[in-house]
Amino acid sequence: MRYLAIYLSVFGLSISTIAEARPVSYPEGWTLNIRNDVNQNSALAHYTLDTNHALGARLRYDREGDFTFVGAQLNRLVKRWNKPDSQANIYGRVAIGKVVDDTSGPLKRDDDEAFFLGVSADWETRRYFISAEAQHWENGRFGEFSSFHARLGIAPYVANTGALHTWFMIEGHNRPESRDKLATSAILRFFKGPSLLEVGVDDQGEPLLNYVHSF
Repeated sequence: MRYLAIYLSVFGLSISTIAEARPVSYPEGWTLNIRNDVNQNSALAHYTLDTNHALGARLRYDREGDFTFVGAQLNRLVKRWNKPDSQANIYGRVAIGKVVDDTSGPLKRDDDEAFFLGVSADWETRRYFISAEAQHWENGRFGEFSSFHARLGIAPYVANTGALHTWFMIEGHNRPESRDKLATSAILRFFKGPSLLEVGVDDQGEPLLNYVHSF
């Protein structure tokens, strides 16, 4: 399963070049979301059912625990505020599935059921961006963990519709159960049309690579 997660991460970078990386896209739209950092390789493909809900399949390899989650995920737009010069959103996420051990030998653990719950909020203008997210995973015999993320971003220029948009971002992480509980990352975000790409590095020198494509 680990190698499948890594393969999907590479595949996500090879397909044709998103609108904003929203958990809920436009109705009847498909979105492929790839995330790679020091903690995980993750792929989420979801279909937007209506203006408030998206349903998809998630594959997540946990680097620290050496296990893979496979399951279904539902995203919900809880609230949106549209202003003339800004937009704010609150999203909820829930996933259920199973966890598969990627280790081998006599200590290999049996599969177990897993549950994920997440909530996020963001506010942005054409120049500034703020977001925060909390996640919690229940992985049965593989343990549980929580994580908290917050971002600040600024666009060095205001691009027209259809042009290349660029953002400089700083992200802070808090993972209480992880070996490295606190961390920060510097991120460059680029998006144009249906594609969004993020590249960055954390304070330990570990790379970060995220990609989203909407169909």
